[in-house]
Amino acid sequence: MIRIDCTDCNADKPETSAKLRAACDAMTREGYVVLDHLLDDDSVQTLRMEFAQVHAGYCHEREGDDTLPVGDHRFMLPVSLSGAFASRSVYAHAFVAALVREILDVDAILESFGAVLSLSGAKKQHVHRDGSVLFDMAISTLLPPHALTFALPLMDMNQEHGTTAIWPGSHRWQRHDQQRSPELPEVLAGSGILWDFRTYHAGMPNISCSHRPMIYATYARRWYKDPVNFQKAGQQRLGLPPGFLQRSEEHTSELQSRG
Repeated sequence: MIRIDCTDCNADKPETSAKLRAACDAMTREGYVVLDHLLDDDSVQTLRMEFAQVHAGYCHEREGDDTLPVGDHRFMLPVSLSGAFASRSVYAHAFVAALVREILDVDAILESFGAVLSLSGAKKQHVHRDGSVLFDMAISTLLPPHALTFALPLMDMNQEHGTTAIWPGSHRWQRHDQQRSPELPEVLAGSGILWDFRTYHAGMPNISCSHRPMIYATYARRWYKDPVNFQKAGQQRLGLPPGFLQRSEEHTSELQSRG
């Protein structure tokens, strides 16, 4: 398991950082990397409180027009790029954005943004890839990645709240190897995980009394549009409030969004 301490990454020029190279190597070899200490505790607390206030209505077992069930007591839901979530450090952290550009392309986009909410009592999620592979299976696993998932938990991912089980190297597998054991990284709130869309993974049970929100961002090559996770007319890939693109114009060269 490769973990990169990003505590001082804001002070570095990300594209010249040795840590960026180590993270790229981990993504190539393992299909995922843990990025520790991306956000400070105050930022995490602000995000957690805002999420609880704005998204309290989603903390139930009913499926909504704008949510997608992704397992038992587990839903994918929209999160607007507003308030604390409009911070570039959340949707395009400097180190994460540099890593995405290095892996995908300098013109990589923010394809979607939202949250996966694991309710209290959620059971183990099914093992899956985040999207269908490109072309036929034999060729697709040999190709460079076309999309990446970035997960930013707002509560610690551990045995109690549930972490994300990840099968290292599975982005190169043609099918899931049930004989291989996953890695179960413990990830503090404010740290993150980046994985290849083809990497097999599964959310673990949430046996705590608290709901566990995990913010996610999908980064992709400009031509790719996720065909799997947005099946309803009411779902929203990107919640862009009025003026967001103008306010973030200075960052469009860092990581673009599909408006």
